[in-house]
Amino acid sequence: MADKCAELIARCFAARTAAHFAHFTTRSYSAHMALNEFYDAIVEAADTFAECRMGVEGPFKSFPNVPVPTGEPVDWLPDLHQWIKAHRTECADGSTELANLIDEILSVIDKSFYKLKFLK
Repeated sequence: MADKCAELIARCFAARTAAHFAHFTTRSYSAHMALNEFYDAIVEAADTFAECRMGVEGPFKSFPNVPVPTGEPVDWLPDLHQWIKAHRTECADGSTELANLIDEILSVIDKSFYKLKFLK
């Protein structure tokens, strides 16, 4: 469980970095604002999950290096969503509160994807 949970957090933080870079390079005001909201919200959601998971399982030993996504966020957000959803059960490990926090992370991704894809 710990390895995938650490990877979930690392992937969220990598997505935050990619979103921040995209925030600086977009020429769309709506994308600029949606990306700002995403990178703030994803870090908060991942941090809450990490702290609660440590309360259940103890501290993380390490975090994997994961690549920072490249390209347009609407292209890589679905991949992040799919990866998290595929590992949700393993990361929650039967804990409803951890599952709910993972769902919060997924909702941040869903909301941002909607704004970036449909509110141009």
